Amino acid sequence: MRKLVFLLPLLASCSLLQSLTGATFERPTLAFRDVKLEHIDFTGADVNLLFDVTNPNSGGVDLGAASYALDIEGHSVATGAPPKGLQVPGKGTATVTLPAHVLWDQLAPALEAVLSKKSLAYKASGTIGVNSPIGLLTLPLSHEGVIEPPHLPSISLQPPRIVSLHFTGARLALPLKLTNSNAFPLPLGGVDGTVDIEGARVGRVALAQLPALAASSEQTIELPLDISFASAGFAVASALKAGAAHVKLDGTLRSLGASLPLHIDQHIQFNSSGGVQ
Repeated sequence: MRKLVFLLPLLASCSLLQSLTGATFERPTLAFRDVKLEHIDFTGADVNLLFDVTNPNSGGVDLGAASYALDIEGHSVATGAPPKGLQVPGKGTATVTLPAHVLWDQLAPALEAVLSKKSLAYKASGTIGVNSPIGLLTLPLSHEGVIEPPHLPSISLQPPRIVSLHFTGARLALPLKLTNSNAFPLPLGGVDGTVDIEGARVGRVALAQLPALAASSEQTIELPLDISFASAGFAVASALKAGAAHVKLDGTLRSLGASLPLHIDQHIQFNSSGGVQ
């Protein structure tokens, strides 16, 4: 009984201290700052959501816990954990980073459907817990916005060059102009596909490795193509000799671990650097 009587004033003082502390402690606030994409390529990207925690009190607080979800185009994206031990100084602001990783092919049945979009809608929700003198405070977070996916390189067929033309066939060089509108370089792999001229399949083109495409730049590569008139037909031979034809190229361009569709359908003029043999 004596111990209880002795503890009563102490408990009362602790309760009073907590009450006084709670009365003077102001709740920190949470505000969205920015969204950043890092390590972005044609397979995926790291998405970092940045939120500012502002502490109006004279004493510092620290990040206790975080629970959040990120949806992109209605699909749930795997989230990570923010770094522990984030300190928010008194009368100051600190930025907490909420990481997530997105794989583009998880957002649509076809990769091309995602990469052809100008922007992707996202929605973030959850809570951030802050340790304070009055215990763990939960700050709700909610934000909606858009992110920009990487863009497929623009590919166009330039006037093919007739390297040689003889009575049984021809050798062509098909120049492909590649334009990279992304702010990051594109390491390119190989390219292969089939070629039709005037509706007739004339052969395949392939290059095992292409040079890297610098950020915000363009370059032209040449694909070699050998044509046999015996298998391609009279219409193809006539078109080549006339110097104009309808050309279709269907294939695949590989870049950064992804296979990108290649579709070109153009009516073009031919440049001749070789003659009839």
